[in-house]
Amino acid sequence: LLFARQSPGEQKEVQLNAVVAEALALFEHRLQRSVIELVTKLDPGLPVLTGDPGQLMQVLVNVITNAIQAMEGGGRLPVRTRVTDGQLECEVEDTGTGMSKDVLARIFVPFFTTKDVDQGTGLGLPVAHGIVTAHQGTIAVRSAPGRGATFTIRLPLQPADTSQGRAAP
Repeated sequence: LLFARQSPGEQKEVQLNAVVAEALALFEHRLQRSVIELVTKLDPGLPVLTGDPGQLMQVLVNVITNAIQAMEGGGRLPVRTRVTDGQLECEVEDTGTGMSKDVLARIFVPFFTTKDVDQGTGLGLPVAHGIVTAHQGTIAVRSAPGRGATFTIRLPLQPADTSQGRAAP
């Protein structure tokens, strides 16, 4: 249902750092158990954005889950927020196994997965992509085999009002 949804649900002011902190708190025990060092660099001066905090949380949970799964033997998980080119940016990096060009080309395709049977549905990243797109943002990834992956989520400070077909004031 999340994947099929074409627009953000609940629209309200969202402090991105609060959503990131809440998402990371969900993984605190798992990170410790997996010997993954969390490194956060959250810009304290981030402006608020308009969006659905629950959906944005889902994006982060999906991306962080994949990062943790890519670092089976432990590693580092840097998470950063900042304003870049008039957009809010959240970057989640891992020191995991990385992805080939073939895998990168398909990660946002529904039901595509590199995981074993019963280990994943192949919906996490497509759902994340759908939510970010519905918030009029972008999600991009850089990766190479053996070099980990970096997911960059960019969200506009002033999302367009799609109900009227014009930009919000």
